Amino acid sequence: MNKFEIEILSPQGVLFKGNLSAATFPTASGLITVLPGHASLVTKLINGEIVVSTSDEGLKKFSVTNGFIEIENNHVNVIAEFATHSDEANKQKIENAIKLAKAMKEKRKEFVGMSVIESELKKSVVELKSGIGLRRKKM
Repeated sequence: MNKFEIEILSPQGVLFKGNLSAATFPTASGLITVLPGHASLVTKLINGEIVVSTSDEGLKKFSVTNGFIEIENNHVNVIAEFATHSDEANKQKIENAIKLAKAMKEKRKEFVGMSVIESELKKSVVELKSGIGLRRKKM
C-alpha cells in the first residue's frame, strides 16, 4: 500500500487523476501532506498550490482556489472552485486578466456580476503567485 488514488476536479473538468505516493494541500488549518493509508478526513481547501509526487512524472504543481478535500480508503477527492497546472501559468495572460477584472470592477458593468469579477481576479492572483513564484499582498 505505497500509493493512493487522487482526483482533482473543478468546474473546468478533471484536472488530474492518478496514483500518488504523496500530496500536499493548502487547507484552512495550514498545509497538510497526505501519504498512503492516511486517516479519513474532510477539510476546507484554500487558495494556494497543491503539490503531488508521482513515481513516473516526479513533482507536479496545481494552483487552486477554494474548495474541499475528502480523504477516504486510500482515495483523495479534491473539489476546487478553480484549478490549473502551475507550470501552464502565463505571466502576460495573468496580468491581462487582472487588468481586465480591475477595469470591469471599476466600471461596474451591469451585465457582469461583481462576484464573477472578484472570482476572476482571485483566480488570476493565485495563478500569478504560484506560476511565477511571486508573493503579493491580498487584494
